[in-house]
Amino acid sequence: ALTRGDYILSGGVRSDYYIDKFRLFSDPRILRRIARMFTPLVSDWSPDLIGGTELGGVIIATAVSQLADLPLIVVRKAPKSYGAFPDEYVEGAYEPGQRVLLLEDVVTSGREVLAAKARLEELNLRVSVCAVISRGLAPVKSLIQFSLPRGEAKTEN
Repeated sequence: ALTRGDYILSGGVRSDYYIDKFRLFSDPRILRRIARMFTPLVSDWSPDLIGGTELGGVIIATAVSQLADLPLIVVRKAPKSYGAFPDEYVEGAYEPGQRVLLLEDVVTSGREVLAAKARLEELNLRVSVCAVISRGLAPVKSLIQFSLPRGEAKTEN
């Protein structure tokens, strides 16, 4: 899942390595292991909902939601233009005031997770933490720069 080379990341930043997250997430054993890493965060922060950002965050959030037996909401990058609720960014059942553990897959600039957090807060949801699978130092710096609460899940290599 880790490749070395010259890559341009989603935020426009260059990197000498790339994590193909979908190779990780497509293996059910690895996905289950990643989801279990977030179990302490769920226990510590007692969210009402697990939120996932489109696209990779939804995969992790779904797995964590199932393990924690908590409802899932999905934060879209752009509103859909069809169906019963067009123009909505957030999919799933929620009530104002609920606490959301928002899961993002990989953060580079922090721009997308900030937008997702803002969309949830516009609905009067309380985003208790943004949990990140870290790409390295850049995501941590991004989250600190934007004053986002941060939780880390780590494994030994």
